[in-house]
Amino acid sequence: MAAAMPGPKKVYVNDVMIGEASSWTEVQKLLKAKRVVFAGKPGMAEGPTGFYINGAFVLTNLTSSRKAGDVA
Repeated sequence: MAAAMPGPKKVYVNDVMIGEASSWTEVQKLLKAKRVVFAGKPGMAEGPTGFYINGAFVLTNLTSSRKAGDVA
């Protein structure tokens, strides 16, 4: 009998839950989808119920193009 695949775990960035994933590969996809980019290498750990990532990060632009007159 095959072992059951583990269910998704919660993904936390600096103690804030941003979604769920079942593997580090899915965590990377989630970070990319949320447009989270870390400044330097973040600390990463996996526990029984979640993936934990801590580090300085920046959010990339939410739009692919900006007009010269746009002010953030």
